[in-house]
Amino acid sequence: MQLSPWPNDLPAGIDAWRLDLNLESDPLQSWPDLTVDERAHASRFARCADRVRFAATRATVRRLLAQRLACCPSQVPLGKGSHGKPFVDGDTLDSPLFNVAHSGSHAVIAIADTRRIGDLGVDIECCDGEADIHAVLDIAFTPEECDAVHAASDPRAAFYLRWVGKEAVLKAVGTGLAQDLRSVCIRRTDDGALAVECRSGALRPMNAMALAAPRGYAAALAWRTKEHRDE
Repeated sequence: MQLSPWPNDLPAGIDAWRLDLNLESDPLQSWPDLTVDERAHASRFARCADRVRFAATRATVRRLLAQRLACCPSQVPLGKGSHGKPFVDGDTLDSPLFNVAHSGSHAVIAIADTRRIGDLGVDIECCDGEADIHAVLDIAFTPEECDAVHAASDPRAAFYLRWVGKEAVLKAVGTGLAQDLRSVCIRRTDDGALAVECRSGALRPMNAMALAAPRGYAAALAWRTKEHRDE
């Protein structure tokens, strides 16, 4: 496993890391930093690669949070929101925000300072060359997004850029894909940034950016600053 800071210039108050996974390694290597319940959860996966993906990513998240909380990784108090989004279940108002996503042999982990950031979400996807993106366009993308994907020189790359942007936004507010994906429109601006347009008031105002993903992957970060979240 290799952990390295994400190469992008990130917003103030947010740190992100890329975790490169060895899916053929022994998942038991991560056991010391996991809770009993997390070990049991990892063991339920049928495929070794899935056990490694979950265990290694969760253990790394715990290590990074433990550095900020000055405790052992297995003692970091993690809870889950109503939609399953994990959070630091601490007694202090400045407990760090975090979000994580993994796909294939890579994971992205983001941690934010709650004095600056109110909501945080990330996503990474392996750009499957066999996936029927046109079927997904019809049910998950806005007409503007569909037009942009069809007009792109690389429609598949344009699709995945918007897909990870959408999911990062929805993960930031803790709804994930339970929220209608068409309520979020991701647009690539002239300077290469991501503009977010949301129909739902619960998602406004939200910021997003593409992350420099490994070859064959797409990744995005979404966030809302503390002052905007409290408005």
